[in-house]
Amino acid sequence: MVEVAIAFPLLVLVALALVQFALYVHAENVVLGAVQDGARIAANSDRNVSDGIADTRTILRAGLGATASSIGVQGSDDGQDVTITATGGLPMILPGAASVRLPLKAQASVSKENFVVGSGG
Repeated sequence: MVEVAIAFPLLVLVALALVQFALYVHAENVVLGAVQDGARIAANSDRNVSDGIADTRTILRAGLGATASSIGVQGSDDGQDVTITATGGLPMILPGAASVRLPLKAQASVSKENFVVGSGG
């Protein structure tokens, strides 16, 4: 009985740590995919950076739920490339560490489309 009383809380803590790791990897992938898609949208010839930022925020909300509100999204356009950056944190689920946030950051740059309509011939 003593062994179970000592081992069980440790086993539960290890299980929670594994779940936290899985949630963090998922959140990293969602943030990375969101900025990549946002940068692709913003690089289209008929779109702009604000369209890319809006798309990024939509994907973050769909993939992370309420956690997405703690992630800031910025974009820039230097005329050649469009860059979307997302920065924030994922709250921990482990007991005693609820105020700690795991850092989430991703950045994607895409060259702008520069198609010129020519006269065929």
